[in-house]
Amino acid sequence: MLFKEKLLLSNCDSVRQLDRFELRKRFLMGMTFGDGVVLSPNTLIDNPCFDEVLTRSNLVKYLNEEGAGKLVIRGFNLENNFELEEYFENLPDNFIFSSFDGNPLKGNLTNHQLSILRKRLRDTQFALDSIIYRSERVALQQDALQSEVFRRIDDDSALNHYFESDGDRILFKSLTKKVYSRSDWYSQSDIYFGKVSSIESTRFKTEVINPAYNSLFASKGEGFLLDDIKVLNNVPEKILDAGVVYKSLKNEIELIQYPYKAFEIISTLGSVELMQFITDEAMGYIEDKFKDSAEKTMTRKNWFGMYPKMRKYMGLEIK
Repeated sequence: MLFKEKLLLSNCDSVRQLDRFELRKRFLMGMTFGDGVVLSPNTLIDNPCFDEVLTRSNLVKYLNEEGAGKLVIRGFNLENNFELEEYFENLPDNFIFSSFDGNPLKGNLTNHQLSILRKRLRDTQFALDSIIYRSERVALQQDALQSEVFRRIDDDSALNHYFESDGDRILFKSLTKKVYSRSDWYSQSDIYFGKVSSIESTRFKTEVINPAYNSLFASKGEGFLLDDIKVLNNVPEKILDAGVVYKSLKNEIELIQYPYKAFEIISTLGSVELMQFITDEAMGYIEDKFKDSAEKTMTRKNWFGMYPKMRKYMGLEIK
């Protein structure tokens, strides 16, 4: 596998509102190239079609057999047998639902929106009940997100990206000293950076707030995906799909070995032939291509200096 740890699928963050195809591809990528995936419950409840991702037959087989425990749901105050509807009820009224037009707060959802949401919760819960997964509790101080945002902008490189002077940065920190939730951070970003342009506010959300928020759900040493892994972005979904099947069946079938160059013709094969050619060499070919590109760029550890390169080539941050 490419990553020895599980991957937090923050590239499926509901603020991006990806369609079912993109969600499925990212999930399969995590399962195929990592040691499993980590999802936040917010990702499950605020994406309208995650139940369809989880009910694919190859994933169900893998997660209930060899891959049991490879899916982790990690979030605030989760119990071992948490229910999505109960989790939703305990969310604060200022929680933003990006899956509805206008990004309404929980407390402002209409009856129609609530009806849609409750059906989504039931469908997703049914999907979860059909597979083996682990739930893990995240316990954080109230100011955890604030501290993580401040840690990132305290880097001197931030002065060239978001603040013209240290005085501007001090002012921003003063204005946000009582801002704790991501929803409130979004609002403050719109107020402070939005006065320059909406683009600047969006950039601050994408490059600082979202990675800071997602890092709270990642354990030490885990990677969390910020965006597409560019080198793997053009891998056909059927290869990722079959990669999961390969993992789930590798103890049951004997696959034909072949030189890695055969990977170049895989995309033209049918599903039966494809299964015969998805081998360690093929997966290794993809991994080598990824590593070759990554090694050319991953030379600095400064977040703001590395962010454009990480996002372009990897979309990955290691906590």
